This record gives sequence, structure tokens and C-alpha cells, in this order.
Amino acid sequence: MNVLIIGRGRVGSALRRCLASNGQHQVTTKGHRIQPSAVRSADIIILAVPDDAIRSVAAAIAPSLETGACVLHCAGARGAEELDACRARGASIGVMHPLVSFPSKRSSPSLGGTTFVVHGSSSAVAASRQIASACGARAVTARTGDPAYHAAAALTANGAVALAFVSVRVLVRLGFERRAAERALGGLLQSVGDNVKRLGVPESLTGPIARGEAATVAAHRKALRAISRDTLGAYDAVLPVIVRCARAAGLSKPRADKILQIGKR
Repeated sequence: MNVLIIGRGRVGSALRRCLASNGQHQVTTKGHRIQPSAVRSADIIILAVPDDAIRSVAAAIAPSLETGACVLHCAGARGAEELDACRARGASIGVMHPLVSFPSKRSSPSLGGTTFVVHGSSSAVAASRQIASACGARAVTARTGDPAYHAAAALTANGAVALAFVSVRVLVRLGFERRAAERALGGLLQSVGDNVKRLGVPESLTGPIARGEAATVAAHRKALRAISRDTLGAYDAVLPVIVRCARAAGLSKPRADKILQIGKR
């Protein structure tokens, strides 16, 4: 299977490395200059380009598409209709969104064990599943393009980094070297991710709120207030959400209410 990846950024680079190392597909990567011959010879074309460029790139490659080609884009915030120019030329179209954090094109994350959210025509979904399988990922068929879907992904990925940003500063204040703090919290986040995959939620929740330890929460808030109001604000912002998760895991309402009252002081 000949795969053409258009885009040499973070997502395109990660897909290229993963597919090339797997060896199941012949992979070609193109940037701004896309030769018609590369488009014609590809069975699957993956647009790993900025969201706002999907329509224009799709329109640019459409005249060179061969019958039976499959065109996918990787944007979780956009639907398959972004590729309408390719559909008009007879291509099957769809979305293949790796639910993965891609911070750098120089150091790609492992795609093994991750999830690709896919949708589109039956041929496009089948092609997406082939790509996901070659990357060691699982494919889940669900509609992307809904802002709520993209928000859920961003809330987890970006929210976790933002909270780690706050926590790293706390550990540095306590004497950690910055990189040691980052590695320690990165390992903690990795264990949380593993627990969510293995146990699900709310079963993965641990810590003093899950146990209903109001005194510990009060001590946390006192210590963080002494460091900075911003740090305490981050703690207080997520506290009600953690309490709701704890309630779902079995925390009694009286204990939950006591913790919430502490958060308002």
C-alpha cells in the first residue's frame, strides 16, 4: 500500500516514523511542493496540515487523484466535509484523528496503545483502521469535528500539562531540580494514564479527596496559599471536579460536602 503524507510537522513526522518502521506500507512525505505524480501513485493520502489549510490542500490535490484513492485528514476539530473537493473527484474521504499529544516533530511519541478516532466513508474508515493497526494503535469509529469532542481531548491533554506546570513550580520551591521535578511528575502522569486505560474512571481516582480526608485538603490549601494565590487558585479550581469524581467512586455526600466547604474558605 502506497501512503502519501502531506505535511512535515509534528503529526506528519510521527506518522511517517511509525509507518516507515513498521514496514507494511511504502511511505512518502511531502511538504509545500506536492507533485501530481506523488498524488497519482498513492493509495492513501493523509493530510497532516494545519486545520485552516485542509480545504485548500484538498482542492490542490483533487485534480491529480486516481479513481479509488482514499484521502484522510488528521484534524480532530474538523469534519470530513473539509475534503469535499476530493470527494467530488471520486475519492473516498474521512478523518483519522490520533488522540495523542504531539509536542515536537524532533521527538515523536509512541503511537502504540493509543487510539485513532476515525469516521467517513466505509473505505476511508477501513483505510484508517489499516494505518492505526500499522502504528500499533486501536481505531474507534466516532464523529470528530464537534467542538465538544475536541474540547474533551484538549481538557485532558492541555489541562494535565497546565497542572503539571503549577506543580513543578511547587516542587522547585521545595528544593527539587527543575528537570527532576518534571521527570517525577511525568512519571506520575504516566501511571495515572495507565490506570485510566486499565481500570477506567472513576475507579482510577486516588488520594485524600477519594478517601474523604478533609483535614488533608485543608492542609494542602494552607501550604499552597503560603506559596502563591495562583497555585491555590489552580487547586481550588479542580477541587469540585475531583469531589464529583470521588462521589461517583463512592464517597459519601457528608464527606464530600465537608471538603467542598473547606475549598470555599
